[in-house]
Order: sequence, then structure tokens, then C-alpha cells
Amino acid sequence: MTDSSAHPQHGGAGAREHGDETRARIIETALQLIADHGFSATSTREISERLGFTKAALYYHFRTKEDLLAAIVAPAMEDLAALAERGASAGTPAERRQLVEGYVDLVATHVDLIRVLANDPAARSSGVLATAEPLYRRFTRGLSGSETPDVEQRVKVRCALGAIHMAFLRADPDEDRALVRHTASVAACNVLGIAAPRRTREPAS
Repeated sequence: MTDSSAHPQHGGAGAREHGDETRARIIETALQLIADHGFSATSTREISERLGFTKAALYYHFRTKEDLLAAIVAPAMEDLAALAERGASAGTPAERRQLVEGYVDLVATHVDLIRVLANDPAARSSGVLATAEPLYRRFTRGLSGSETPDVEQRVKVRCALGAIHMAFLRADPDEDRALVRHTASVAACNVLGIAAPRRTREPAS
């Protein structure tokens, strides 16, 4: 059975909204399948079948699997671009701490995608991340506190970001996500040698 809603009809804002919902479903489903099986091993046919679409319906929204991966990656790239912009003017320990917390938010939001990129060379080499490297360099310079970080500063940044990644990628399902986020921020700040954020107390029940 196919989903006729995969082809939004022309009809103004309502049709556009329905089309956006369909694209979001496709992106979510594709990310789940790619996370389970890898980018190369996940076919457009498999994505279509999981959604109940024909391949033609999927192609209406995404012409190629690379286009679909680009759409999956786009929100994380937007978040990284915003952090890179903030990093360009970061200098004080407080501003660097805000960058750490911003990156923790990014990883927490896009953890499934980051897991794919960490474990799947085919996804990393697809070309959709071509613009990520300059953004990442701008962000990490801000995190280091220097426009020309030395080896020690660069290593500290890598260790700090690695701690954040592992805090989420290796988290147990039953762990308190708020505590994971806070502890990851503290660990990264400690590595960078800046004051760690204080944990906001949960309101009493």
C-alpha cells in the first residue's frame, strides 16, 4: 500500500505544510535506517517501503540518496554555523563556556546523526560535509581562546569535544539526560581550564 500524501497537491499554505511534514517523516525514517544499516547499505527502495511510499513518491522530495543525506545533515550544519559565528568573537572564559554548552546542545540534539558520521565512512565521505570543516575550524579556534592555537590548545579542544561526544554516544538509555548534559559540559570545561557551569537545581515536586 502506498501513501498518496507523498505527492502534495498544489493548494497554498496547507499543501506546503503537508509537504513539509512528509519531508520530515522521510528524513526521520532515513536517519533511523542509516543509523541501523549504514549509508551505503540503505537503499531508497528500503526507505520507500518503510514509509509505505513508491520510489517515485520518494523521488518527488529527494532525487538522490545524497540529497536526502544533505537534508538530514542540514539542521546540524546550521547549528554549527551559529556556533562558529559566536566563536569568531569569543575570548573570555564565560564566552568559551557558552560555546561548550552550545556544543553540548548540538550533540544532544543531533546524537543519532553524529553516531552515523562517527561510525560510517561512506556518510562522512559523501561530500555533504564539505562546508563543515571551515565552520569547525572557526568554532574550535573560539573554543581554544586563540586565533592561532598552539598544539597544547588544539589537543585540549579535541579532548574536550571528544568527552562531549562520548558522553552521549555511550550513554545508557536510563541515564538522566539533564545530568549527562551538565556533566559533559563540566568535563569539557575542566579540560579547557575554564570555570565549569553550575547545575540548575530541579524545582521541588
